[in-house]
Amino acid sequence: MLIFGTDQDQVDTTKEFLSSKFDMKDTGEADVILGIKIIRGEHGITISQSHYIEKMLNKFNLKDCSPIGTPMDPTIKLMPNKGVPVNQLEYSRAIGSLMYAMLSTRPDIAFAVGKLSRYTHNPGLIHWQTINRVFKYLKGTMDYGLTYSGFTSVLEGYSDASWITNKEDHSSTSGWVFLLGGGAICWASKKQTCITVSTMESEFVALAACHLIGTNTAAGKEAEWLRNLIYEIPLWHKQISSISIRCDSQATLAKAYSKVYNGKSRHLGVRHSMIRDLITNGVISIVFVKTQHNLADHLTKGLNRDLVKSSAIGVGLKCKTKGATYMSMKFSRFKKLGLGFDMLMKDKDIG
Repeated sequence: MLIFGTDQDQVDTTKEFLSSKFDMKDTGEADVILGIKIIRGEHGITISQSHYIEKMLNKFNLKDCSPIGTPMDPTIKLMPNKGVPVNQLEYSRAIGSLMYAMLSTRPDIAFAVGKLSRYTHNPGLIHWQTINRVFKYLKGTMDYGLTYSGFTSVLEGYSDASWITNKEDHSSTSGWVFLLGGGAICWASKKQTCITVSTMESEFVALAACHLIGTNTAAGKEAEWLRNLIYEIPLWHKQISSISIRCDSQATLAKAYSKVYNGKSRHLGVRHSMIRDLITNGVISIVFVKTQHNLADHLTKGLNRDLVKSSAIGVGLKCKTKGATYMSMKFSRFKKLGLGFDMLMKDKDIG
């Protein structure tokens, strides 16, 4: 169990109460929890999975592989395997292992892992070659960690889409990322559940919420949920302003702020109404950003090495072995707030 807060007295009171009800042991400041290492520095906090990635490479006999600079070759177009599956069970295990790293601390592999996971039922040689490339990329970036300096303390988001990136069914891919305190706190790369006929429509679907299947969400609804969550955390005493979501499509921006939807697609009309409600209620605002500055771009397609590196830095991924010199941020919000971490674990779990 991980307990954190800005008031040490309240943290201590909570620990005493839980210890009186359950058989628990106080292990002090959290160092590693669920395979995620917490590193405290002068300029902020870094969370890393370098040890988990190292174990994963050993597990799949890739500890001696040659590092590579990108998680996915942008020239490769993956298609379903029509032949006999190649080691399907091991492929599923590899995808599951990569997903935990992707969901926890590595947004830079989200597109590659999301794309490869669609072929888990029948992987071919090309899929194995691509998944091995992701492992090689992780080998070269093993010491990357998400760094939170506390600057800025404003929640901001980026949204993007790639039109018809999936040739087998002509679907598009949505990507979004939200940052707080200098690092990414929420990100996703997902296949769109509806067919769009233009880049503008695919960008608009990425902004809105996909209620067509289950509880899939997109940038607008994710922003609303995060805003409500922040309201419940007593770190922001002033009224929270609308969340800026940056989009690199002028046409999508104009459509979002248009009061009337004059299209013929019903599914886009519903999304337009949702976006308009979020804007009118002050939950979000849509801001234009150039494509080269859109931090969600790497969540929708494979990019070259320079763009992958700049996107990783943009979302807060930095090499933790370089010490304080790798941090360019000069504001430590967490330290000023006295934010600390304590961990409680059951005796039987710590052996």
